[in-house]
Amino acid sequence: MSSSRRLGYDKDEQTEGGEPKGSEADALETMNFLILGDGAEEHAWASAVERHAEHQLWAAFPGFADFADVARPRDFDDALALAGVEAVLVGGDFEVRVEWLRRVAAAGLPAICLHPPGDDSEAYYQVALSRAETGAVLVPDLPARLHPGVTLVRRALENSELGLFRGIRHESSAMPSDGDLTRHVFSRTVDLVRSLLGEVEAVTGTGDPPGQRPDQNLVVQLRGPETRRAEVRIVAGPAEPARLIVSGDQGSLTLEYDPALTGQTRLVRRTPSGEPSVTELEPWDPHAAILGVLTRSLAGSDARPNLLDGTRAMELAEATARSLRRGRTVDLHYEEISEASNFKSVMTSTGCMLLLGIMVALPAALAGPALGWNWTLYIAYAIPPLLVLFMLMQSLRFAVRESKSKDG
Repeated sequence: MSSSRRLGYDKDEQTEGGEPKGSEADALETMNFLILGDGAEEHAWASAVERHAEHQLWAAFPGFADFADVARPRDFDDALALAGVEAVLVGGDFEVRVEWLRRVAAAGLPAICLHPPGDDSEAYYQVALSRAETGAVLVPDLPARLHPGVTLVRRALENSELGLFRGIRHESSAMPSDGDLTRHVFSRTVDLVRSLLGEVEAVTGTGDPPGQRPDQNLVVQLRGPETRRAEVRIVAGPAEPARLIVSGDQGSLTLEYDPALTGQTRLVRRTPSGEPSVTELEPWDPHAAILGVLTRSLAGSDARPNLLDGTRAMELAEATARSLRRGRTVDLHYEEISEASNFKSVMTSTGCMLLLGIMVALPAALAGPALGWNWTLYIAYAIPPLLVLFMLMQSLRFAVRESKSKDG
């Protein structure tokens, strides 16, 4: 017979980022929030801001019927220019979320963004480039890694409580309203797994039906540091508790939780000898956790999840889509998102095009007179100035600022 106990979590315990939870309530500053979007997630955030005395729901666009006393700007431009707005929850349909996020970051406003920001990582890339100018702080709405149950699992891994690491498996269901299994559902799920596994080095995706957009089930194999493995399995169907399973040669831990992170959660520990031990966890507020991350980020702390975590989640979703399309494993090679790296990419592309142009132009210039086209000789005279101009352009790299951000 299995043993069972109920466990609350101490606010003085440390979060995944190594910062005490007890500091959250003390460090919270009052912020006036603007909510962009009118969907269910945006409404949940509006209610969460209203519940917290530290913050105020200042405005909402296009607004909610049950928040009649909250300002409702006429359009997005009016909302962004509204006096008193100190932080923004960026939601809305994917068609507008990317542009809204870009504009909010360009304005330098601290923001929480519903994840994913779109079908790809482009929105996060734009924020990463603009933050050098505005210093904008962005927190992706990825609270699962902060759940107290995940903290217990992480601690067990760090302390080798399960013995030799064998693998991580995450199982969850998805309804049609959750969106594309790869680009939407997986991009939200994989952040939790990545926070335990480490930086992912390769992905292998399989789905049903085969192809780039499976809608029945999706299985993604992840390879992390030291060839550690993880698996994410998503099945289309009615909402069911999600399961995070971490295995070692001396047992396993299974975290069963409500996908919304607000319902019942339990942690089951199994050992080769003995009955399973079940720990019931107290209810948890994911919105408060993300608000705490935003506050610590504004204070200069390296709080997680951050912009880099959101970007990596989208890159992994994109890599999985490529794996599904090609039918093979995709290796990942990460590059810093900055003006400097963009400049190097542009110069590399320009250099390649220039070289190819010379390889075509020089033979044409020499062959022209034989065909009666003497003017082609002038093409050859243009090559040295172009090479000199390209070399001079390289000096522009000294005018490009290097990124000093820890999270890219």
